[in-house]
Amino acid sequence: MKSPSTESLLLSDPFDFSESAKKLFLNSFKENALHHYKNHEFSRKLWDKLGFHPDSLKTEDDLATVPGTMVHLFKEHELCSVPRENLVLTLTSSGTGGQKSRQFLDQQSLNNVKQLALKIHQSLGMASEREYNYLCFTYDPAVANDLGTAFTDELLTNFTGKKEVYYAIQFNSVTNEFVLNEEGVVATLKRFAASGVPTRILGFPALIYEVIEKHHLKLDLGEDSWLQTGGGWKGKADKEIPKQEFRKFIKNHLGIPETNQRDLFGMVEHGIPYVDCEKGNLHIPNYSRVFVRSPFDLSLRAKGERGLLHFLCSYNFSYPAPSLLTTDYGRVGTCDCGLGTDILILEGRAGVSKHKGCALKALELLEK
Repeated sequence: MKSPSTESLLLSDPFDFSESAKKLFLNSFKENALHHYKNHEFSRKLWDKLGFHPDSLKTEDDLATVPGTMVHLFKEHELCSVPRENLVLTLTSSGTGGQKSRQFLDQQSLNNVKQLALKIHQSLGMASEREYNYLCFTYDPAVANDLGTAFTDELLTNFTGKKEVYYAIQFNSVTNEFVLNEEGVVATLKRFAASGVPTRILGFPALIYEVIEKHHLKLDLGEDSWLQTGGGWKGKADKEIPKQEFRKFIKNHLGIPETNQRDLFGMVEHGIPYVDCEKGNLHIPNYSRVFVRSPFDLSLRAKGERGLLHFLCSYNFSYPAPSLLTTDYGRVGTCDCGLGTDILILEGRAGVSKHKGCALKALELLEK
């Protein structure tokens, strides 16, 4: 479908929150919500029942009135707002086992998410035409091409020139399972350090940390190298170290400057990357909105207060999750890095049950 407001939004500066820029998001979200209202029966009936219609969105403040759809719905049902024959990619939120969310992407939505991710990384100074070697602590996308983390890391390698790309979690056709190739990782790091080409490392921080510790690595990848982590320390919380301490550890063991180390938070159901600035804070782009709600009555909580995270986005026309209520606790805060935008502060998972996503499944590989 034609989506002029969304096209305009995705051409804009992701960290511009001027009144005109906020209007771009409002118009884009309304355009997207109307599409899902017309083309997805559940969304329409849910919003009708709750007395919400996309036409009611007139101002920025109205965005907080959009009902959130619980994330668990997408783990239990396959939901789509376009004909299945229009889909070009399906992404899942977990490896083998566990409850999976499936995000469906038509070509328009796939192009949109690639464009917004590039714009965010460009605005943070993380994209470059320079050639890099890549070490990705994630699943080889040649095999796990439907996993959200594999898709993300492969996408991130396209934001610079590429020389060699090595995926650390590889498929063993004999045992029919994914394994972490630790020996291959160590050999690759040593080869990259000696190559004269800067390195970019992507993936789960716990995997990176434990491989360095286990193999007593002490290398210098150079001041032009980068590290971008994602997936958190799920399943290894007892070994998690504060972000600033982790940055110092990487600087001491791999020679990557602390300012070139960034973290990324994302959900396959939502698709927007929240990326660190130089000071280590996850910035909220104008391609989304983040609200914090009371876990008791879903009332809106003030900036700085803790609650359940509620995300809005407008890029995806094939998957009816423009308004996603999560089971993650967090806050919205501020940062003095100069971007002038709010930040997302994560504070853990609500509830007592665990859902085995990509990160938790990957971390089990360390225990085999």
